[in-house]
Amino acid sequence: MSAHMRKEEEPLRVALLGTGIFAKNCHIPTLQKFPEIFDCVAVWSRRKESVETLLQSNAFLASSSNNNAAPQGYNGEDGLQQILQERKDIQVVIMALPLDVQPQYVTMALEAGKHVLSEKPIAPTVEEAQRLCDFYYSSENFPVNLQWSVAENFRYEPGIQRVADAVKTDIGTPLLFSLNIRLPFKSNNPYLQTTWRRQPSWYGGLFPDVFVHSTAMVRKVLDSGAPTKVSAMTSSHAHHIPSVDTMVANAVFQNNTDVVQGSISLSFAASSTFVKLELEVTGTEGYVVLQRKTSNEDGPPGYYVTVNGQTKEEFGYAGIEHEFEAFGKACRQKDEETTTSNDIPVDWNSPLEALKDLAFVEACLESGKNGGQVVVLDTNYSS
Repeated sequence: MSAHMRKEEEPLRVALLGTGIFAKNCHIPTLQKFPEIFDCVAVWSRRKESVETLLQSNAFLASSSNNNAAPQGYNGEDGLQQILQERKDIQVVIMALPLDVQPQYVTMALEAGKHVLSEKPIAPTVEEAQRLCDFYYSSENFPVNLQWSVAENFRYEPGIQRVADAVKTDIGTPLLFSLNIRLPFKSNNPYLQTTWRRQPSWYGGLFPDVFVHSTAMVRKVLDSGAPTKVSAMTSSHAHHIPSVDTMVANAVFQNNTDVVQGSISLSFAASSTFVKLELEVTGTEGYVVLQRKTSNEDGPPGYYVTVNGQTKEEFGYAGIEHEFEAFGKACRQKDEETTTSNDIPVDWNSPLEALKDLAFVEACLESGKNGGQVVVLDTNYSS
């Protein structure tokens, strides 16, 4: 029996590539929440010390419901080849690697016949992302039933889904949106200590890595709306943040047959005492507002949603868990259809969606580099 023909009740056997902050804080805990779906059997890093440190930490303390054995550690090129070529039992590769090298690992894992979940953004540039998509959707070098998803938890956040539903049913024809973000990255932020973020090889530095979330959110809320034009003014203020950290922009999105105009204001260099994420969509018959809860508010972190001025609805964070569940379902049966609104949907995080997200981010940076010149986006990306 091949690795992709295992009984459905058996968990998917996973290799985790990357032992950094996100792997430890998010990937491993999420995998352990779903022992019936995933069994992490291998961990890899370029450095042996990184693998050993992770395996000896508390990250892999099994929950009472998880009877899966501890994963085996691998390192270096030889270790990677063992995972990809020799470990025929491994079905899935989940990776959180530096953005400038991750695309080549996606290609290698697919060529080895593994399902892949890679972290966003899909690639450092749209050009490279397009090459990856062309390879995935047309290549004959790997089985056609392989699943590649680009992780984007904002597409799965219940609060954001509520806003998307309200835009469809409660506000009439959408006309305008406004997005305001104040997300300060202090100099001691652990994510800024990674070499690839401190010394990026692509224009924009931290900006694509962070703003791609918000782009996915706006596109989700506008029913996968396609941005058609953007004019942005960008600047850099914090010495510890490479490249762009502040932007104001005006954008036009195509939402099915409707044209939605919007404004975006964001800064990663703002005061650390002021954290804000707020999205408002106004329609012909009403409006909906999404607000991220602040750290000094009661209850678990998450979002408030207000539809047409009514009582705030509260939603906790669950996007990462839901995207992992959807990815697991998609690996088992790519053509599975959901039957009820309560089902976790078949995967929404396709490489094509990730490419469209990155295209808007890159257009904002291009416009900002050219003093706010209007950039017209290609809306004909296809798989």
